[in-house]
Amino acid sequence: MLIQDNLHLSRSASDGQGGHEFLYRVNRYGISAKSRPQEELSQIHWEVEVIKYQKTDAVKFEICHDTELAAKTLIFHNDSSLNEFLEKSFNYFKELGLLEDMA
Repeated sequence: MLIQDNLHLSRSASDGQGGHEFLYRVNRYGISAKSRPQEELSQIHWEVEVIKYQKTDAVKFEICHDTELAAKTLIFHNDSSLNEFLEKSFNYFKELGLLEDMA
């Protein structure tokens, strides 16, 4: 089970390929974690993107590959390793938000 801290939205994957998507948010940055249907139920396969939210009331964001966290889509094969990454990401986004506020 994924952690619930900073969970912004949980929904069916919006790209039409099936599966479930969790959107996390800290300041203007966040994480999109998608779990797609697999042939075997025992397989866990999370596709993870760092995202940057747009300044709107609607949930709009862009994939962001220019942070120190990830320069590409990340794959996790178990919830515990993804949870560890999420916790580190949240701390990184908090610090990034402070730096952006200072600029």
